[in-house]
Amino acid sequence: MREFFQDPAGDDLAGLHRDLHVLQNLVSRFVDPAEPRMRRQDDESFGEILQRESLPTATSTSRAVFEDLAPYFQGMLRWNHPGTMINVTPPPTYASVAAAAYVSLANPNGAQDMSSGHLLGVELAVVKMLSQLVGLDPERSGGIFTFGGKGTNLHAVKHGIQRAQPDARRHGVRTPVRVVSSTEGHPCHEEVCGWLGIGETSCLRVPTLPDGSMDLDALDGTLRRTVRSGEQVGTIIANGGTTVQMLIDPIAEIVSLRDALVEDLGLDYVPRVHVDSVVGWVWHFFRDYDAEANPWNFRESTLGRIRRQAARISETRLADSFGVDFHKTGFASYSASLYMAADRTEIYRQGGATHSDHPIGGGGRKGLPYDDLRFGQHSPFQYTLELSRPLTGPVEAYVNLKLLGVEGYQQLMGGLIGASQRFGEELAAQGRFEVLNATDSEGFAVLFVARPDPDTPSVFDEGWSRADLEALAVYNYELYRFLFEQQGLGRCPIACDYSSGYHTLAGGARIGVHKSYPMSPFYDEKTAVVFARQLGDLLAEFDAREPGTPVGAGPHEARPMIFRPGTLT
Repeated sequence: MREFFQDPAGDDLAGLHRDLHVLQNLVSRFVDPAEPRMRRQDDESFGEILQRESLPTATSTSRAVFEDLAPYFQGMLRWNHPGTMINVTPPPTYASVAAAAYVSLANPNGAQDMSSGHLLGVELAVVKMLSQLVGLDPERSGGIFTFGGKGTNLHAVKHGIQRAQPDARRHGVRTPVRVVSSTEGHPCHEEVCGWLGIGETSCLRVPTLPDGSMDLDALDGTLRRTVRSGEQVGTIIANGGTTVQMLIDPIAEIVSLRDALVEDLGLDYVPRVHVDSVVGWVWHFFRDYDAEANPWNFRESTLGRIRRQAARISETRLADSFGVDFHKTGFASYSASLYMAADRTEIYRQGGATHSDHPIGGGGRKGLPYDDLRFGQHSPFQYTLELSRPLTGPVEAYVNLKLLGVEGYQQLMGGLIGASQRFGEELAAQGRFEVLNATDSEGFAVLFVARPDPDTPSVFDEGWSRADLEALAVYNYELYRFLFEQQGLGRCPIACDYSSGYHTLAGGARIGVHKSYPMSPFYDEKTAVVFARQLGDLLAEFDAREPGTPVGAGPHEARPMIFRPGTLT
């Protein structure tokens, strides 16, 4: 049995290298470098697949196991392919994956330093670097890696409850606690309220202004009504870069409004302001970018977006906490999520009372300064949600921050923005596509619809009838199915998505739209132009088909058609 493990008499990695090579060779038969998705050779349901699976009695070989494992890679997206534009998922760097693999072989538990050694210090190092990036005091701030973006919001809501009712951890929530988010906020803002037991309906959704930012007058009214009704406000969640539109709320104004509320109503606690920036945190890398010198030669429209977003996200330093997903815009693999708090004692206070004697957490203690924290004293499990804490996330984050640095992230994100803008421009120039978020999106996703005719009016025009807009919705859905079919046939090198909608269109209607969300470093302006023209060619093929021609299957089950007519007649 020893051949399955690393020999303790040395540090030879030959067995690991061998197994990686074997697995790669077995999986490679599903990979076509020209296609964004690994091919599916088996058209089976998961139930049919599971019929072949059973627990073996005898031992086996890694090759035999990998032969069974390799087919499970069928249908996976290749995030490094420039045509993979489904969602905000990046390809991880070689170095971060290599470090994570090596860490996995060592198998540390980030629960305490006694078993993981100084490697647990990597988490502290990343927290310090993020504090410096955002403008927090590294001597006061703190952070912990957790299970995902939802985990960062869960901590933010828990700490809001903790502020409003300090004894809630032991005795439960006695007075209703509310969380306030905007209608543009992520669905998990409600979900974490359910997981924490205060109920999903405790998440109050505030309307937004036409630009998608939180309506501060509505926020003020919601907060005051909540407090005057005898309830408490635990956490206000501000958007720090939504997935598609990259909306960033006016953080400084929200903090000022919160402070005024505390004073006006004489609250004996301060509701928390958390910035949900798990996607948009990367704008911090542009804080000191010299737009005049423009060392990376970004186009003017890209520079404008960078300036605006960097200014908006810089206000995060005024908030109580924020979230970071390195597996989204940090170019690390899943999962690597970090919850950051301006005051790290809030993290320590979440620990159980049974650990009140711990030097840096539990029982409400303030914790030791890092200079006084010695090896053998650092045991995060005494105040973290997880007792089993993988260190692959912190290590991947550390490697990428050191590998790419501020300038590397600037080049990666600025390049994606410029290429995305070029893609939208090329689509619009063809006259057959309407780019829906050309003027108000501050991210790098492109939402668009195909026009059945160059003279088709804008979807925002008021003259649409219900029948005409539904026909447009059907046309775009059938095009989505056609492009999906072409992906399955290996004729479409672009894997875009079909999204459930955008802003409200004519008469309050919503239709499904095409979404391009590039994350590959190999996606540049030249590639964007090629892809846009290929989409135009495929649209022409789609139009040339005989009416009623059935559309074949795609790589997986297609999304359902979206059409919500609103008030159209």
